[in-house]
Amino acid sequence: MKDKLDKPKKAEHKLNKPKKAEHKLNEPKKEEYKLNEDKKNVYKFDKPKKDKHKQLGNQGFNQTSPQFLFNQYNVSYTVNVVGIFYNGETIEQATSRFQRDVEIANKIWTINGRSCIRFDITKVIAPGLLGNPDGTPRFAESINPLELQANTGIINQIIEFHKQEITNPNNTIFVVYFKGNAFSNGSIGTGGIQGNSIEFANGNVHGRVIMADRSIKTVTNDPTRQFNTLAHEIGHVLFTRLEAGQFTTNDPSPTAPYINASNKPFDGSPASHNNNIRNTMWPVALEVTNPFMLPIIDEAQCTQARKSPLVIVQNLFMQ
Repeated sequence: MKDKLDKPKKAEHKLNKPKKAEHKLNEPKKEEYKLNEDKKNVYKFDKPKKDKHKQLGNQGFNQTSPQFLFNQYNVSYTVNVVGIFYNGETIEQATSRFQRDVEIANKIWTINGRSCIRFDITKVIAPGLLGNPDGTPRFAESINPLELQANTGIINQIIEFHKQEITNPNNTIFVVYFKGNAFSNGSIGTGGIQGNSIEFANGNVHGRVIMADRSIKTVTNDPTRQFNTLAHEIGHVLFTRLEAGQFTTNDPSPTAPYINASNKPFDGSPASHNNNIRNTMWPVALEVTNPFMLPIIDEAQCTQARKSPLVIVQNLFMQ
């Protein structure tokens, strides 16, 4: 009997209603896009020292079990993240933005001040602005997020090109930033896992997140305002799992799924989102400019995320 190679579902983070797009999903030719990397525009990070990962961030509202706290103190859970900036930013600008996004994600992914999962930056790459074959700039509005997990298309081409330089891509989430307010369906970010069910079971998969400019500036175009988009999309990546042989990205939280109502924003994938407006998996981007009012994750979300094949688990007593 042949195994059915199911593709994981994905969920999207939206700010406004989707805009119409005329992007044609023709498969790009092998050398259609120039992705030659400028070696000067690469920033590598030293591996952090192992510790107990105490974070100053979110305290949350959920009572934490003693067994959960024991696991928090004695085992470390980490995921490597790589930032790839095709939005025209310099390596200095890209590094600063990625560090800020990851720092906020680390603060959100805590419970009672203890790290659930720590995200370690291993590399930042800033090749410049993405171009079309005719030399004109290509913006996020022309990119369809449905291509996120495909084995063809510009997203796959970018990640596969740069993945060759990463030592351990199977424990890595690749975050690609594009110039433009939103993608062709109106979303400002999308996250998921690339791989089929067999590859997933064997741990031979990597995470993919794409981000548009409005994931940080929103409608005001104010760079001083910060949002939880990366932390949210990482949730979709780490919640991806196999249930009864089928992929799901359903939010495991007791306050999920999201419930559509006339007085709330409409969401097309409610099972993947949370009904608590304070939870980072709420379907609309949440401002995190105030470090004392960060979105939260709960124990059920943390427990499920730690089971992802992307997570590196280490016993602190053995270090």
